[in-house]
Amino acid sequence: MSYTIELNNLIKSASHVHNEIKPTSRVVEVFSAMSKGQDLSHFNKTVADSSVKYIQETAARAAMGDIIALSELNEIRKFVIQPELLKEIQLISVFGTYKALKYYESPEVEITEYVPRGVKEQALGEDVGFGTMRKKKETVATTSFSGGHAVDYRKMQFGDMSDENALQEEIRKQIRNKFAKHIVDTVYNAVINASGVTYTFEGAGLTKTGVDEVLNKVRRFGKPTIAGSYALLSQFNGFAGYAGTTPVINGISEAVMNQIQQTGLIGMYNGAVLQEIPNPYDLTSVVTGKDEKLNFATMLPDGLGFVIPTGTASPVYNITRGGLTSFTGNDVTTGEVITRYDLEGGTLVAPGQEYKLALIHDTNLDDLAGK
Repeated sequence: MSYTIELNNLIKSASHVHNEIKPTSRVVEVFSAMSKGQDLSHFNKTVADSSVKYIQETAARAAMGDIIALSELNEIRKFVIQPELLKEIQLISVFGTYKALKYYESPEVEITEYVPRGVKEQALGEDVGFGTMRKKKETVATTSFSGGHAVDYRKMQFGDMSDENALQEEIRKQIRNKFAKHIVDTVYNAVINASGVTYTFEGAGLTKTGVDEVLNKVRRFGKPTIAGSYALLSQFNGFAGYAGTTPVINGISEAVMNQIQQTGLIGMYNGAVLQEIPNPYDLTSVVTGKDEKLNFATMLPDGLGFVIPTGTASPVYNITRGGLTSFTGNDVTTGEVITRYDLEGGTLVAPGQEYKLALIHDTNLDDLAGK
């Protein structure tokens, strides 16, 4: 699959901004409200009018290819997108801890590990060997997750912001999906390539016995979360005694029925939280399914799930470094003026602690043989 947005004549927006723009600037708030189609009457009239005038005049200059105007609008849009995007990134970091680093901070995380010193029986006059907690820092390999679009600034100069909200959502979605794929790939590869103890269950469909076995092993490290796609997690409904699509209660609690009606999934299974990882289609890739019918590929392996101890017990660390960075250039394929937004981030599984995780895989949903 290809999600690369290749630009030539690349220009970094922050380097060409003449007016000081901050996340708290009123023009950012007005731009956000306009893009959402909200009424501006709750703003001071003078502030609203001057902000709208600035946005329209800057858009008119941007439509003529003015780099300073393009850069300033990119910075405004960045401050609108960034808070929501970082919230979404934090939500998909269900695998473990998440930390937002500043631009100037090194991409490192502090890992706490228990170092056993051996166990022996206590004899008269002797002491018992104890383990110790040790902290160390590990560097997280980071990469850039990008999203971008072409903007019709001619519409914006006349106050038409009808496309802006959809464009912002598309940018967040592109970056969010790529980050989720990076997390899944990193965790999967860490467990598969681990040389020590690992826990996995694989079969043609999930079985209660198989899932319970790995769940029991991970539970010893802390309360677990089971994360996976809807196609995978929906099979847990059957484990709870629910079958079919009609709301008929056969020994199922009302609370569980409400969960299924609202989300399609039970929220808990044997004390473990079920957390859906959104798995959208990759519209650039078409595959042939087992029924020989064409369909789009999914961003993530649909049959792959993870059992992870919650919070600080998890050996998975996710970081973002700095905020969004915007660039403008010409698309090498179409020649259109494109704005690209980059977010630096990365995931690390603490070396030697892969045993705290478990993989579950339904081979009916995908084939990971070539992964």
